[in-house]
Parts: sequence; structure tokens; C-alpha cells
Amino acid sequence: MINLRRLNRWAVCSARRQVCASRAGRARSARPTFGLRSAMVGLALATTLVAAPAISALWGERGEKWEAAGRLPDFSYAGYHRGEAPIPDVPQTANVCDFGAKGDGVADDTKAFQAAIDATTRGAVFVPPGRYVITDYVRITKSGVVLRGAGPEKSVLWFPRGLDEVHPRQGRTSTGSPASGYSFDGGFVVLHGDYRAKPLASITATAHRGEREVTVDRAAGLVVGQEVFVWLRETREHSLKTFLYCGDPGDIARGKQLDTKVLLRIAAVTGDRVRFDRPLRFDTRPEWQPEIRSCNPTVTESGIEGLRFEFPPAKYRGHFKENGANAIELRGVRDCWVRHVTIHNGDMGINVVACGNTLDGIAITADAPRATRDGRVDDCTGHHAIQCKGAEDNLVTNFDLRTSYVHDLSVEHASGNVFARGRGSDLCFDHHKDTPYENLFTAIDCGRGTRVWHCGGGASLGRHSAGWETFWGITAARPIAPPPKGWGPVTMNFVGLATKPAGTTEPAGPWWEALASADLQPRDLHAAQLARRLGRTLPTR
Repeated sequence: MINLRRLNRWAVCSARRQVCASRAGRARSARPTFGLRSAMVGLALATTLVAAPAISALWGERGEKWEAAGRLPDFSYAGYHRGEAPIPDVPQTANVCDFGAKGDGVADDTKAFQAAIDATTRGAVFVPPGRYVITDYVRITKSGVVLRGAGPEKSVLWFPRGLDEVHPRQGRTSTGSPASGYSFDGGFVVLHGDYRAKPLASITATAHRGEREVTVDRAAGLVVGQEVFVWLRETREHSLKTFLYCGDPGDIARGKQLDTKVLLRIAAVTGDRVRFDRPLRFDTRPEWQPEIRSCNPTVTESGIEGLRFEFPPAKYRGHFKENGANAIELRGVRDCWVRHVTIHNGDMGINVVACGNTLDGIAITADAPRATRDGRVDDCTGHHAIQCKGAEDNLVTNFDLRTSYVHDLSVEHASGNVFARGRGSDLCFDHHKDTPYENLFTAIDCGRGTRVWHCGGGASLGRHSAGWETFWGITAARPIAPPPKGWGPVTMNFVGLATKPAGTTEPAGPWWEALASADLQPRDLHAAQLARRLGRTLPTR
């Protein structure tokens, strides 16, 4: 295979050398040397071999074609501190072994872990290399506390029993059938907080999706720089759900009465007008009782990092029969993180019911004997790998799913979440109905690519995807066909997928931009949007 970069570099350097030689010997000959002509031919050959970058009409080269009210959302606000600050290295202030943890794979270390966390006001609680037996919940319910291991290869948390054995809980599917209480949520290690979202003002006039200003009944208590929710309530007729599905919800006879919200930062307050620093994701129609609510989270700046979560290699029990081998849950927290973590043999990897957090460097693995045929998956080893449910603006990046779940990357009643720069052995983008809208999947390798659009979700809860869902720079070992008919509304965006179909780009209709994934620029839309917003330079290749 020709190395195009080396060929380019050789041709340019050779041309420069020959130009210098030509100038030095100009008195001897007015004609360019054969070497110069050869170099120029090489340069031309290299230029023709390097494909031109593929540019989307929704974004352009550096965002010049993007429109706030257009079909392509701005996903740059996802993650810890909206991408405006790196995740910190919090100083270590405690060690679980000082509270009685043994790490010998025999003694129960649960109480020692919880005692170390409870005794830490702020700082990292270190988990030295070892194998620690955990048999009950370990909870972080305060800000500034990090549970940190020495790395997933060294610090192992071993869970010999599932949550259903420790705290039995009966659950139900959306159709009322019996299910494990831990099929849909729960985790052994939990970051748990509360947003303390209290009404501050009612929005008195309709502002449209893409706009930044609203009119309120009172502005007292609203200050520049304050982060607040704009909150909408569903109607009995499910008009909000219908809007989020862009007027094409499908069957929503069993639709849930779910509120919708977005977290914004106040940029200006002028009389009864409040301006935000980012566009609204929806209209603020009076029928949805729009209001501004406070966001004063009880848990921020806390995290889980450098650990391996390991469960027994027993064969997966099957869909809705899970034993509760659930690793991590983030609930009601803000500006928190999970990074450099491996989860092995879990029923559920990470469940996110929270806003504005980052999962970075997550590996999910399983032993071969655990795999079974379930949920139309031949080698299924669990239910949800990474789930964002009732979640907004979270960033999941640098992930590696080395095994298959019924639902690999899952979104349900979720918006603004970004899955970027990851891979899976045979990845599926599970859209679990109930209005997952304005989420982004970008720069992802789906592996074998046999089940990209494999989805779950109960009957009569709407189409799998709602509006403005975006898939950008997605590759697989085989061409990726469009999702099945009726999977979502025409406002979904598909750009740069490894596919055979010819593209169709209708401004008010389907948008399947058939650009070569290898040449797509940028391939990581989230990184490009963040760089543009923060005024940074993004490499062109």
C-alpha cells in the first residue's frame, strides 16, 4: 500500500532540492533537470492520490453553514463543565485500607469503602492494588469526592452477588409483564444527588426552537452566569411528545406523561427578557406550562476512576431476568465523571439519569461462557451496556465495548447526549422510544455492523427515535443500510456513514449525506463544534 503522507513529503522535499540545484546550475542550462521534472510528477501523483476532504452541507468546513434553528443541533455543551474545563486530578486524601479494607479477595470490604467515603470531606479515596469484595451499595452523595483505583488492571472490585440477591425488587415491563427490578436501573457504586430544581419564573410567551431569549413573568432572582433549567410539562394529549417527534410520533397510545428540560446559562437579563448562552431545544408553548427552574445540585465534582468492576462469569440469565449485576449509576448529579474503568460480566454497565457528566475510557468485557442467545443477539452477555435515560448533555467518549448486550448504547427520553470516538465488536445504537431527541453518535466504529439499528422499547411509546437525532462519521466492517422504515422522523441526520445507498438531502425531508467516512471532515462533529464555540483550532485531518 502506498503511504500517501510519505509520498507527499518526499515529493515536496525532492522538488525543493531540485529547485535549489536548478538555480545553482542555471548558467549551465536554462531547462529544468530531469530530476526536477520527476519530482514534480511525483508531487502531482501524490496530490491526485490524496482524496479531497468530504464536507457536509449541514456544517461546512468550520461551521460556517450551521444554523441555530436548523436541523443540526449544537452538541458542544455535553459533558463535564460543558467541555470548558478538563476533568481534574483530585488530590488523594484517604485510603480504603486505613478504614479496614483488606483487598485479599476474601474479606468483605463494603463497610470499609463506605466508611472511607463518609469520612472524606473532599478529595480522592484511594483503592490500592488488590481484589476487594463488595456485597452492597457504595454511595457517594456529596461533592468533591472521588473513588480512585490504581488502574483497572490493578484495583478490582469483586461482586459475588447481584443486587437482586442483596435487595430483592420486583419490576414490570412497560406492558406490565414481570421483570427484574434491576433490568432498567440501579448500580452497586452510585453517585447520587438532587438538582433542587425549584420554580423561579414562568415563561409567558412562545419562544421557538433555536432562539435564545424568553419572556418571563418575573426576573427577580435571575442573574447573569446562573445555570437554570427551562422546563416543560406534557399534556394529556401528548402534544409535547408529538412536537419532539416533529409531528410524526407513530403509535403513542401508551405514552408516558414525561416532562422535558434543558440546562442553560443566563447570558443577560433585561426587564422581563432573559437571554441564554445557547439555543433552546424546543418551543416554549403556553400549553406546556414552560418555566425557569433553579439548578443547585447537591453533588458535583465527584467521580469514579481507575477501577475494574467484576461479576461472576455465570451465563447471562436473559432479558428482564437479570440478577442485578449492575456496576455504576449516576443519578441527579452534575459535573461528575467516570473514567478509566473496566466492567466485566455485568448485566448493566453504567446507567446515567443525570445532566452534564462525562464517561471517558470505559471498557466493557465478558467471559465467553457468559454469552447466550437472547434479545435477537447471538452472543448476548447483558441488558444495557451504557444507558442515558432521563438524561441530558452527557458525554460518553473513548469507549470500547468488547462484548454484545441486548442494548449497547441506549438512549430513552434523553437529549443532548454525545457518544464519540468509540468502538464495539458489533455495536447497536439502541433508541428505546419515549422521545430520545437531539443526541449525537459520532466517530464510532460499529465493528461487524450486523445490528447497528437493533432497538428495544415497549409497544405504543412512539417511534424509536425522535427529532434531530444525528449520526456522523460511523464506520463498520460492512455497509450500513438506513434504519428500518418508521424508525424515526425525517428530521434525523445521517452524515458520512459507511453505506451503499445514494444520498438524499432534502432540507425539510430525509437527510442521508453519502460522504465517504474516511474522508469526512470533521469526522468527530462534537470536537469540531466545541472547538468552534471555544475559539480553538481543530486539526483538519
